[in-house]
Amino acid sequence: MTALDRDAGRTSGSAGALVGRVVVWLVFALLFAYMTVQAAGNLVSVSHRVDEFNAFLGNDPTAGSLRRSVPWLWLVLDIAIAPVAFFVALWVTRRARVSVTLAVFLVAFAAAGALWLDLQLFVPRLLDF
Repeated sequence: MTALDRDAGRTSGSAGALVGRVVVWLVFALLFAYMTVQAAGNLVSVSHRVDEFNAFLGNDPTAGSLRRSVPWLWLVLDIAIAPVAFFVALWVTRRARVSVTLAVFLVAFAAAGALWLDLQLFVPRLLDF
């Protein structure tokens, strides 16, 4: 085996590893995108429910303490979790092997999912409907 043959083998192995990493990146990009769309839907739903509740109360001065405000900070944070987790995992795995890339993305998806679900359950409790 010559040095040229070894370099050719390394290039084809690198191409296969690159294809594997790109597949992992694309699959997790779809999963994180789904999580982001769900969080955006939660933002729309919660803000709409708060507006409806406040409209139901009307202009009655005794109902002022019952009015709720939209928890924008938590809703925006809920949307930002998935893209941040994806790009951090992408940055960490930009030169890693396929197995390491898969492991890092699984951990990132699990962590982002836990935070995302926690916020999905926390926001309605803030509103106390």
